[in-house]
Amino acid sequence: MATGSLSGRRPPLIAVADKVDGVIVLLCRVIVVSAGVALLAAISIGVLSRYIITVGGIDWAEELPKQIFAWFIMAGVVLAVHGGNHIAVDLIHGALSERLKRALIVATNLLIAAAYVYLGAVAKQVADIVAFEINPILGTPGSIPYWALSGGAFLLAVSALSIALRVAMLGSAAAPQGRAEDSVQ
Repeated sequence: MATGSLSGRRPPLIAVADKVDGVIVLLCRVIVVSAGVALLAAISIGVLSRYIITVGGIDWAEELPKQIFAWFIMAGVVLAVHGGNHIAVDLIHGALSERLKRALIVATNLLIAAAYVYLGAVAKQVADIVAFEINPILGTPGSIPYWALSGGAFLLAVSALSIALRVAMLGSAAAPQGRAEDSVQ
């Protein structure tokens, strides 16, 4: 995540935000890699069993991706936000003064954080409702994908608050910037 330039020592609050962001990014990378490998393995086993050795498929290999796909996606979304690679339309930013740009980025990220807190709370309620549904093959509760949504929403709220804090303290240049090759100008 871009942190802007500060001459000298970083403010303690930014240093804490750096550490929190680092933990979030590491956690999400582990989830993406683990879930990606598990998805690839399960789908490969399912395809092999169905089309190569013609046993008609392996039930757990078809059920597992339904349980872990949400984790893969939510962790990827969090990583995209941290890298500034999420979808954004920044037409107005170029026309604003630094003060107004900073205020807009902070306000937007506070609104985003509130929306994700609400989404996470709703996803937790749904997880509680479907927790009693048991997947027939794996025996896992039906709430597993909803916990991914709830946890991901919480991490996105923390990430948005971190962005708001950085921009408020360091200026608009502290907002995460995606790679130039991923941007449409």
